[in-house]
Amino acid sequence: MPLTKPPPPPPKPEFGEPSTPKDFNDNFKKKELTKYMNPCAVEEKQSMKCLDDNNYDKRKCDYYFMQYKDCKKKWMEERRRLRRAGQL
Repeated sequence: MPLTKPPPPPPKPEFGEPSTPKDFNDNFKKKELTKYMNPCAVEEKQSMKCLDDNNYDKRKCDYYFMQYKDCKKKWMEERRRLRRAGQL
């Protein structure tokens, strides 16, 4: 049986801006050292709700997990930028 090239992966969907509140950086600077603050709380809740609704079948919730991952990636890039600029 000859080897065939696998099909290309589907294109990654484009997401809008993350749900991070506008004053999050100010609140982040003021927070206690041990307090956890999640700038992507909305995306996190949506992905967990999807799991609950779909009997924890993660394949059915790929869109929500990709959205959450994208939000976290943008947030970490922003934190790195602020840290390099000495603002965080």
